[in-house]
Amino acid sequence: MSDSSRATGLAALVVRRPLAIVLVALLLGVLGYFGTRRLGIDQELRALLPDDAPSVVRLDAVSERLGNQSDLYVTVRGPDRAANLALGAAIAETLEQRDDIRYVLFRRDPQFFRDNLLLYADLQDLLDLRQRVIDAIQARVRRELSMFPEDREAAGESDDLDLDEKALRERYGLDREPSEYFERDEGRLVVVRARPTRANTDISFARGLSRNLRAAIDGLEPNKFHPDIEVTIDGSYAEHTAQASSLERDIISGTAVAFGLLLLVVALYFRGLRAVPLVLVPLLTAVVTTLAIGWAAYGELNLVSAFIFAVTLGLGIDFGTHILSRYRDERRRGLDQLAAITTTIATTGASTAGGALSTAFAFLFLVLAEFRGFSQFGVIGSLGIMIALVAALVVLPALALVLERIRPWRVPPPPAREAPGAAIVSRKFPYLALGTVLVCLLVGLCGAAAAPNIGFEYNLGKLGPPDRTSPEEQKRANEYRDAVGRTQSTDPTIVLTDGLAHTEAVNRQLQAILDLEPEEIAEITGLEPYSDTPRKPKPEPEPAPKPKAVDDEEEDEDVEPDDPKFVRLAELARQRGKVDPAVREQLKQYPPERLREMDDLLSSVLSIYTFVPELQQEKLQVIGDIKQRIDNKRGSFSDAELDKLRSWERYLQVERPVGPDDLPAWVKVQFTDMHGELGRFVACWQRGPKSEYAHAKRIHDAFDTIDTPLGPAPAVGSHFVVPEVVDAIRGDGPLVMCAVFGVLIATALVMFRSIAGAALVFATVGVALCWLAGVFVWMGWTLNLFNLVALPLLVGMGQDDSLHIIHRHREEGAGRLAHTMRETGGAVVLTTVTTVIGFSSMLFVDHIGLRSLGWTAVVGMTFCLLASLTLVPACLHLGEWWRARRGE
Repeated sequence: MSDSSRATGLAALVVRRPLAIVLVALLLGVLGYFGTRRLGIDQELRALLPDDAPSVVRLDAVSERLGNQSDLYVTVRGPDRAANLALGAAIAETLEQRDDIRYVLFRRDPQFFRDNLLLYADLQDLLDLRQRVIDAIQARVRRELSMFPEDREAAGESDDLDLDEKALRERYGLDREPSEYFERDEGRLVVVRARPTRANTDISFARGLSRNLRAAIDGLEPNKFHPDIEVTIDGSYAEHTAQASSLERDIISGTAVAFGLLLLVVALYFRGLRAVPLVLVPLLTAVVTTLAIGWAAYGELNLVSAFIFAVTLGLGIDFGTHILSRYRDERRRGLDQLAAITTTIATTGASTAGGALSTAFAFLFLVLAEFRGFSQFGVIGSLGIMIALVAALVVLPALALVLERIRPWRVPPPPAREAPGAAIVSRKFPYLALGTVLVCLLVGLCGAAAAPNIGFEYNLGKLGPPDRTSPEEQKRANEYRDAVGRTQSTDPTIVLTDGLAHTEAVNRQLQAILDLEPEEIAEITGLEPYSDTPRKPKPEPEPAPKPKAVDDEEEDEDVEPDDPKFVRLAELARQRGKVDPAVREQLKQYPPERLREMDDLLSSVLSIYTFVPELQQEKLQVIGDIKQRIDNKRGSFSDAELDKLRSWERYLQVERPVGPDDLPAWVKVQFTDMHGELGRFVACWQRGPKSEYAHAKRIHDAFDTIDTPLGPAPAVGSHFVVPEVVDAIRGDGPLVMCAVFGVLIATALVMFRSIAGAALVFATVGVALCWLAGVFVWMGWTLNLFNLVALPLLVGMGQDDSLHIIHRHREEGAGRLAHTMRETGGAVVLTTVTTVIGFSSMLFVDHIGLRSLGWTAVVGMTFCLLASLTLVPACLHLGEWWRARRGE
């Protein structure tokens, strides 16, 4: 079947059933609207990678085992600590009753750690304490056995070894128990920490949770606790909700302005309001239908494909504008409805379909990309373009006929029209056309030469909303973060383990890396540690004890040898130091460069074994010996000394080791997974900007897997996605652009059956992109995962403009280039203006990545229009002159 017969058949269908077509389209639009309302946006970077990507597989495993890992913070500020704590307790009780909260942390009862205080001391410190007790007892014995009063008095003054609780805590660093509350400024700020059941990236959940929680807090009437008390909801849930609300407001306001401008431009171009519903109703129907199909297929869009609304709107309006413009022109020439529709579909419809098909196929090639930002965008984008094309070819003419029944189109008398091909082509050499071509190509070559200087934004943190936090807001945020711990208020790297023994092995390795001194790292790796790696301050060395004054008799005294058991314990403490030699040997199994990276990056470790002391059996032996010696010699101490002993000897009552199951409930709840099992993970934090590609890749490569004698333990964090996303973009980008340009060339060859025509289309798009590259370098812009999506769009846009002009010129014939540019060129200008207006709504949002997409699209489409209005007609003019000169 020929193109003409197909156009006639389609036109006849539209003329016979215009109302039915319009009603079916409106019904699809209504259904599409309800589907679009259910469409969500997954803001996580992991949604940009395929399900089988290593980091995604591990993140899914973490989510399946641990659920949500983000916390919500309720901050209470007030001048009275007691009132703040009372309100905090009421809020905590309210949160504990909610089904959408897994657990709440408010009061962390320290009694367990006080009862087992000495188990958390270092073995060497306990041995030192034991020796002090021995020295104190021996000093008392010598004093009692001395025959001279002056010796007893001197001994009483010199053997005070500060065995009271305060002195011992300070000497041995035993003040390491967790604080009872998350507070600062002496209780003027108190924080309630809660773990919701769902992630903070679920914006609808975060909004509902914040709204309901605010209502519950207001129901507690905070001012009853104190008139000046203030309660705020802080943390990532509040931040994500505020950012999403701000972005939505910006998009809605920008879209409203852009939509109003579209209405105005369309009405002015067609000199009547009738064109507005003719163009926009089919287009909006196509857009909402596309989004509804996207909801049915994916449920949620990712960060990149979320902008498909603007893309479909921008491209789809071109189709309707070209079809309506040609239909109007044919009606003005006096053709009836059927003839006008047939001519429009057979001519402009063909070029429109060619451009749409090539763009749709170009987008469809994005499916080849591993990066789901491209692949999902390609599927929905190609589908949206085809639906918009059908709406322009079928629904728009049908709607025009329905509106003509309501109010007839005023058809002016047919103007005198010169027959196609009747114009005479001048044989004078077209210097202006040649100059235009040379200037376009020269500027394009300059842009192409500058293109290698275009950078890529590797810091994905710079692509979100800018930080507009005021100094006062930043101060308040720092206050609650200091209360809960700055490190633990950020997303950790999670190491999944197979059980408690595996968790202990991983925890000991990572903690050893933190405890090793720089010279020890250098000894293990054979490499100098990074000089700027933050280190814990070394404790000040204790002054050496002064030598006791002894007489000759004391020198001859035999010193009682210590129990061999404690000699061995002392040797164990000396050899072990802060790091178990066995763990030190395990660390030697890592490549030296990797271990140095781990040492430089690691800042904190947390697991169930953070709360379980090591060497407990050895410590219990020392504690038991201290207790026995004090009990045996209690009578040798004075009342004052006994008072000092009583202040801390209750800590000697510990008789058995503690394990994970013995820990208090508020500790265990933090390490209990979704299956009710305890301690099957280790959380660790790394320093530095995790949204920056190079740094995130360092963390990824250094901590990808923790090797232990019990087997490897895979690690993952949300920041592990960053290097995989960037690597996927870098790998897929060239493939995608080659595929897009391949489709462009194939489409032009099929439509024009001419290498020259295909070359002209290719040159037009290529020149426009080279100009854009020059602007990128001149303005200091960089490519990123958002504005990269604009490049296939610009290829389709530039191709569409040039296809329309070349196709219309071939239809009109030689000598009618001015007429072609007046009619089709005008439509091309309108379509570009309307598309630019559609994308300009992105220029006014705070989201930097979205704004970069808007600028890239607006500038690129302007260049595509400029190339189509200069390079294309200039080349066509040169072609006419060449053929005329050869007498063709």
